[in-house]
Amino acid sequence: MKILYLLLLFPFTFFGQNVKIYTQDVDNYWTAYDSLHTTNDTLKQEAYIQQLYLNKASKGLKDFMASRDITAKRLLSNIKYAPNFWISVRKNTLEVKEHRKEIEKVMRRFKKLYPAFKQPDVYFTIGALNSGGTTSADMVLIGTEIASANTTTDARELGNWLQTVFNNSKDIVYIVSHEIVHTQQPGGDAEDDGNSNLLGYCLREGACDFVAELLLKQRIRTPYMTYGKMHEAELWQDFKKEMNNDDIKNWLYNGDNAPNGIADLGYFIGYSICKSYYRKAKDKKEALREIIEMNYDPKSVSQFLIDSGYDGNKL
Repeated sequence: MKILYLLLLFPFTFFGQNVKIYTQDVDNYWTAYDSLHTTNDTLKQEAYIQQLYLNKASKGLKDFMASRDITAKRLLSNIKYAPNFWISVRKNTLEVKEHRKEIEKVMRRFKKLYPAFKQPDVYFTIGALNSGGTTSADMVLIGTEIASANTTTDARELGNWLQTVFNNSKDIVYIVSHEIVHTQQPGGDAEDDGNSNLLGYCLREGACDFVAELLLKQRIRTPYMTYGKMHEAELWQDFKKEMNNDDIKNWLYNGDNAPNGIADLGYFIGYSICKSYYRKAKDKKEALREIIEMNYDPKSVSQFLIDSGYDGNKL
């Protein structure tokens, strides 16, 4: 009876291999969502979202709310703006529970490859359509409405960038793996730590893609990877002109504003440099440690690039 009681109390918190994966925020969101249909009063609808979802936020959702400006008003606006999207993505968000064993396997492999691995908790939440994943201290925070969306998701009401993301969807276990790497890096998932340059920011993100590829034992398939491999030499020539600057808008986090229509090509550049560094190293375990624990100040990343031997060459 005691075990049954605990399962009822924490129905979707998983403890396997000491891995903590929380999904109750997803269920709370859909409870709030269903309550919206009981009234047409906007203020009451916002109150339902606040009371049934945000007020019941897990530790992870609280941090996600703060970092991604998630409010009841904003969530309601997104629901009304894209009603068909939310109907179509619901099933996918609820199925994230099925990936528990895969995520546990990733963490076990990470510990094997990198003995200093510090295991983070994973929180699946519903956000404001502005982040598929981020980190906070020792937590991985997943925006499940983006991370679980795929070609079955109706994205016609959304912008071109999200439509592209969904049509070329990353596996949700890959997204979690990418974010797990951020929790091991100095400074975590720092989009702007004020002490780096474009090269440093791209290496931070690219390192996560490279390590995720090692963890999953399969190639990362994203629009920026596909395009990058086809145009690697010319991208490198363009990147070299900007890599020591502070401006990242042409290469990272640029969504609908990507100069050539493919967002986040800086991820590909950083990934390629890390892969070259790893391939060149005789001691792979040490090389992996150096990639994960890299310092991102301009001098350090410049030396890392030199040591990698990368020069736009196809890998």
